[in-house]
Amino acid sequence: MKFKCIFYLLVMIPLLLISQNTIKATFTPEEDFTWGILYKNSPTGKKYVAQSKFVKGHIVFKLNEKATKGIYKLVYAVPQNEYNFDLIYNGKEDIELKFNLNDGAIFLKSAENILLFSYLSELTSLGKSLEAEFSKNQINRKAITTIFDTQRELQITYEEKSKGMLVNHFIKANKPYTPSKYEPKSSYIKNQTTDYFKNIDFSNEVLQSSNLLLDKSLAYVYSVVNEGFTDENNYSFNIDQVVAKTRFANPIFRKSFLEKMWQKFVSNDDIIVANYLAERYLIPLANQQNDTSLALKLIQFKNLSIGNSAPDFILDESSRKKLSTLDVAENYILVFWSSGCSHCLKELPQLHSLSQKLNSTKYKVVAVGLEENNTKWSSEIKNFPNFINAIKLQKWDNKVVKDYALTSTPTYFLLDQNKKFKFKPEGLKDLEAYLNKE
Repeated sequence: MKFKCIFYLLVMIPLLLISQNTIKATFTPEEDFTWGILYKNSPTGKKYVAQSKFVKGHIVFKLNEKATKGIYKLVYAVPQNEYNFDLIYNGKEDIELKFNLNDGAIFLKSAENILLFSYLSELTSLGKSLEAEFSKNQINRKAITTIFDTQRELQITYEEKSKGMLVNHFIKANKPYTPSKYEPKSSYIKNQTTDYFKNIDFSNEVLQSSNLLLDKSLAYVYSVVNEGFTDENNYSFNIDQVVAKTRFANPIFRKSFLEKMWQKFVSNDDIIVANYLAERYLIPLANQQNDTSLALKLIQFKNLSIGNSAPDFILDESSRKKLSTLDVAENYILVFWSSGCSHCLKELPQLHSLSQKLNSTKYKVVAVGLEENNTKWSSEIKNFPNFINAIKLQKWDNKVVKDYALTSTPTYFLLDQNKKFKFKPEGLKDLEAYLNKE
């Protein structure tokens, strides 16, 4: 019996010796956070690792031997693509940090992450000092040259400190332009712009798995000013420069990267810029890779963008009258609904009441029913005599569903007198709020 106990003990010892690293974080204020999710990033996406519950602002993720080194993403709220941050895990160290929405993540334990934070903090401080010197009325050449020298020494020091570490990829990629002698501000900015991507390798899989390439590219698009360009043309030109740097990267990563950039432009409400990127680069790339879903999404977004003409369709089969030919009002409230949709049957009467209060020469409602047949629809539209009522059979298979990227009913659009998109409300309340401001 004693032999068996010793045997089991010997078997268990190797298991106990297997390292299990942890990621521990303290978030404040604690009441704002409930659940966290940990992912491991890859060049083209992310893989779920674990989830954990916040307990009085504390959260812990246990990483077993299957957790390989790389870049991880900690998500702490929804939407996930907004509330997250990356961290470096080298496969052999515990990570501890504290976090709040103002300061972001501050690492308390982790050689990799602390070294990166320290490097970026010192680099930022030197950048501020340089800007302050360049802004003075009396330029101090010696002071500026000293900052250049300090930048150069800083870079050498941190590259040496980080040899053999994952963080080394990020330190090298962030290497600033540093002239060997004094340069006036105009020359410095010009040379800094030329040098911007010199140390950034878009084929580096560690960088591809992080936010660095996207953040650097967006900063370039938004901050670099080209003389003689309008804002719109300036952004387009800068996008061309960024895309050119990705040309040797893996095509699948390239598509994923440009889609993330497109999404950022959309989130920033830079619709013209987003559509430029999509039309010139991302849609052709999606077509080359047979990603019809992405291509359709981009085309629909462009077609439905503010200022574009609404896709035309027939309102009345007997007269063949089209949406584009309407000339009874200055604006048109276009709503897609269905007589089989309970939410629609609740909102359409409210919309009808609203239409009766509006100036009829300024606003007219065009209500399009998505139906399998006209039986119930014919009965319901009697309640909406103030609308221009139209029906589209085959319901979700009708062409207007694809043309307008419809996924639910009711869906609203506000068009101007030329049937161009003026506003895309998220619902009836959003529409009312907009109309009250006009």
